[in-house]
Amino acid sequence: MNASDGLLAIDVGSSRVKLGWFPPDGACTSAPASTSLPIASTPLPQPTETLAVSHANQATMWAEIGSWLQEFCPSGPPGFLASVHPATSAVIQEIFANRLHALAAKDLPISIRVEHPDRVGIDRLLNAVAVNRIRAINQPAIVVDLGTACTVDLVASDGAFEGGAILPGVTLAATALHAGTASLPELGLGDFNDQPSAVGKSTQEAITSGLYWGMIGAVRELVTRIGRDCPQQPQLFLTGGGAASLAEHLASDVSPARHVPNLVLSGIAAVAEEMP
Repeated sequence: MNASDGLLAIDVGSSRVKLGWFPPDGACTSAPASTSLPIASTPLPQPTETLAVSHANQATMWAEIGSWLQEFCPSGPPGFLASVHPATSAVIQEIFANRLHALAAKDLPISIRVEHPDRVGIDRLLNAVAVNRIRAINQPAIVVDLGTACTVDLVASDGAFEGGAILPGVTLAATALHAGTASLPELGLGDFNDQPSAVGKSTQEAITSGLYWGMIGAVRELVTRIGRDCPQQPQLFLTGGGAASLAEHLASDVSPARHVPNLVLSGIAAVAEEMP
């Protein structure tokens, strides 16, 4: 793709729309980050500006997106969209007069070793595409995406997507607890910003403790079990809205965890770079 006009990447998730602006002519490509992990690949494209908005209220969503677009990319650069929420992506395509290139599994430069490749969430595959730019050559990687749903996926040493596990994220689990009981309060993402005590002294604190430390325990167990079946210790990459607050607790005993924000957006940009 000719990047002379820059690139607009749009990631339509289960509860939020995330936009990333990648400036023209490769200006958004970052130098390798300081890390203890060996990096032996081309740098990963990074957006210079991002926006994340809930798509629960479409009127508010479009007001925020419109203002952001006018500020950062008013000329209407090439746009690529990846979506796991068909209804919202259809509205976005209509707003953009169907000028966005909607990515599918067949567009991605990656082997997909699962039963139904076309049914895998495009966000999981784009995470793998992005990680293939920054993992060590010939070493597998585990990608943990802590969003509305939490995914823990394996990228093989040859770069193929091998599948993984899906479980509810902390806010989705909190909503389910509230909806499925008569008296438990509903918590939001802000309730998980601080590390809670394991012993909650109120109902809210008990819920926060259970969901926060339960998520960490579940992810650590999955990372351990996936790594146990790999011929080499996988590198561990974290992304998603909940990654920053949980990252320090999710490093394995052998490999540190690397937090890479905006991994799906970077994956979109990486795919766009390779398209004619």
